[in-house]
Amino acid sequence: MRKRILFSSFVLLSLFLVIVFIALVRFANQTTARAVAVTPSEKQTPQPMIQASSWAQKMAQAASLDYHFPVNELFIKLELQEAKPPKEHIFQLVIERSDLYSHFCIMQTLQAFPFAYSVVKDRQGNVIYVNAQQKEMLQGVVERLKEYDIESIVKEAWL
Repeated sequence: MRKRILFSSFVLLSLFLVIVFIALVRFANQTTARAVAVTPSEKQTPQPMIQASSWAQKMAQAASLDYHFPVNELFIKLELQEAKPPKEHIFQLVIERSDLYSHFCIMQTLQAFPFAYSVVKDRQGNVIYVNAQQKEMLQGVVERLKEYDIESIVKEAWL
């Protein structure tokens, strides 16, 4: 009994869906047939636009701007000086040799002195920036480097 009720409801539902599908296909064919069948007499001819003044045109033609913003206007001019960091006076130790042995000797010599340094390898040679305030200490470095047959020059630099 249950099987018959289930089978009959399935058949009725399928029949209903087929009928709805056929109706939709016919409706779609009718609307496309109407859209395709446009005759030249039914076309609209372009009509000139009527020149009506709109609010935008009135605003564009207005000569005076008689309105004020509802705020207070403040003009502030600040004359600030550029903050320039103070220049630091350091000495530059220029060494013309840049081979591995001379670099080792330079590092050993500089480690014996109590000041900070940085080594920059340049195209011309090694340039060593030394943070020393006394030129006499650097002359001691130059004298000690002469023992290793390394020529060096002390120059003043401002960073």
